[in-house]
Amino acid sequence: MKKILMIFLVIALIVIAGCQVKEGNVIEVEGDSEISVEPDQAEVWAGVSVVKLTAEDAQNEANAVINDIIEGLRAEGIADEDIKTERLSLYEERQWENGKSTVVGWRATQTLKIKTTDLTKVGKIVDVAVDNGANQINNINFELSEEKEQEYKKQALAEATNNAKEKAETIADSLGVKLGKIKSVSEAEYYFRPYAYPMAEVAVEKAVAEAAAIMPGKVDVTAHISLVYNIG
Repeated sequence: MKKILMIFLVIALIVIAGCQVKEGNVIEVEGDSEISVEPDQAEVWAGVSVVKLTAEDAQNEANAVINDIIEGLRAEGIADEDIKTERLSLYEERQWENGKSTVVGWRATQTLKIKTTDLTKVGKIVDVAVDNGANQINNINFELSEEKEQEYKKQALAEATNNAKEKAETIADSLGVKLGKIKSVSEAEYYFRPYAYPMAEVAVEKAVAEAAAIMPGKVDVTAHISLVYNIG
């Protein structure tokens, strides 16, 4: 009796295993999309870097310049929440001469990140920063606000999904089979690349004119998705 039960158990396991193999027949595809859209937000990175004999003097001067820049930006209607200190450093400035390193003072550096949704204000922001003592205009980024990012993310993912679906349908037709239900979906990647205009190599006295003439480029939004279909 026990032998008979064992035989039936083995047969049952074989049948179950066979069903699992059959249900495991799938088509796995990946879809991609890339769309180029107009930016609706800009960030200007501006700041000051000074060297003084003492750390206190260097920090005080950098603070004074930054405060002047912030006040100037406020006067132009830039809200406090759109002005953030992004970088802050204070260290000994050294120079090498005849193989020896000597301290020439202390360098204090502060950088502000200024955000605006009015792209026509980019040149004015740079103008205000320079007029109030900024000696560094690092870069200008044209990007997407959070609201627009979510909007275009949905569009990019939808297009990537359609791309994957079309691939799966083509493969199924070629094999002479029908697509079943979707077994799994995974978002492998979503990314948007801001349009960055580097200003680090531009002399401060030329930064105002150059910033005013910048034409913002489009922002690239990409998405990648994976779909796994059961074969009907």
